[in-house]
Amino acid sequence: MKKVKLQFPIIILLCIAIIIAFELTNNDDEKWSTPEPVEPVKLDINHKLPYTVQVQESDQTPDIIAYRIMFDFMKSLESEGTTDGASFTRFTKLSGDENSFVVAVVFNVYLPEREQIIDYEWGEAQENGVVPNIVWKLTINKVENLTYTLSNIERTSDTQIGLPPVDSLEEYRKNAGIEEPSDNIHYEIKDETLRVTYDNRQNWKVVPVEFTDLMLEGYSSNLVDGTCVITPKKTAFVLEEYAGYDSKLRVMISEDQGESWNDVLVSDQLPASRLLKIGFTSEQDGYLIYTGDKTMSSEAHIIFKTNDGGGSWYDVGSVDGTYRLVTDGGFIDDQLGFMSFGELRYESQPPVPHFYRTGDGGLNWERALIPIPEEYLGYFTIAEIPTFQGTEGTLLVKQGPDGDYLGGKVLAKFHSQDQGKTWSFAGLVDPDGVLRP
Repeated sequence: MKKVKLQFPIIILLCIAIIIAFELTNNDDEKWSTPEPVEPVKLDINHKLPYTVQVQESDQTPDIIAYRIMFDFMKSLESEGTTDGASFTRFTKLSGDENSFVVAVVFNVYLPEREQIIDYEWGEAQENGVVPNIVWKLTINKVENLTYTLSNIERTSDTQIGLPPVDSLEEYRKNAGIEEPSDNIHYEIKDETLRVTYDNRQNWKVVPVEFTDLMLEGYSSNLVDGTCVITPKKTAFVLEEYAGYDSKLRVMISEDQGESWNDVLVSDQLPASRLLKIGFTSEQDGYLIYTGDKTMSSEAHIIFKTNDGGGSWYDVGSVDGTYRLVTDGGFIDDQLGFMSFGELRYESQPPVPHFYRTGDGGLNWERALIPIPEEYLGYFTIAEIPTFQGTEGTLLVKQGPDGDYLGGKVLAKFHSQDQGKTWSFAGLVDPDGVLRP
């Protein structure tokens, strides 16, 4: 009887131990099992608004003000852990005035690797966690002085919102009637010898020039852009021979694809050059633009012309009263020509193109105004030489040294119907494809 009494408590204790072990096993499984992912809460981004920022005194335009606000706003989202940052493609004013305006922003968001608690419905992320080409329309109101408030965000899928017509570089060249260089024509400098080919490197012709007289880009084997013309009918190389302070400017010309050459003196009383550019508008008519004697941001320039195919050159003078650095120049025909002097700055005003036109072969020049749209003022400041099809011209204006519109490579395009006397804005040229998603 006593033996039975002893066994009963032991059985009870064993049962209790089994129950405890079972509970501990379950708890351990729960502890180490992977929790179910928590679905992030979706919120409208407008619940973060209004969002107020004080901008800098130099921030005058709506696109810059919008950038300041968006930069600060996205930093606040990054600090709360809903993003890992953002990068901005462009800001474009759509409407409004200085007190209330709407700006479109195209940007990318970087999503964090950790689990999101809040989802502002950014969109579908790529494998690297980037949501590209998000487009918002921002309504911004001025509060006082330099204080602005972002009051509303509207989403859109239009990545081209607010943009004028945009051409690729290929589209621009085709529409402007610019012919692509022939694949058969090349030059090379090898062992300090210049030679040319007109049949895609099958045969070469040596150009009888001294290597030291060639206009080279630094220490490379490339000629400076604009210092040569190579076509089946006309080949010309600009040469500069230094002799103390003065330099001798010459042109080596061939009209029979390198079979014979004519060494022509242009001038032997010029200071060392900074920029040289040669071109021919017909078999007989050509130009050579010289700049030199540079001091700080000023220099002299002279325009030489030829009417006998380059056999002789004469000085037609310069753009009277202008001593700024030349950035480009050239003639469309013997009479119509253009000169670009970079950007012109007036006190407290954004820089604008400094651009001149002649209709009488370079005897007289007049300022040609290029009407930069308000939203692009200060970005597009340096005019290139236009191209023409009849009386209709196409002009590109590139960004200056301080240009930072989408990386500084986008250009503004202008059209003229009156041989370049007046110009009108026609859109943008996008050589690197930064405006296309």
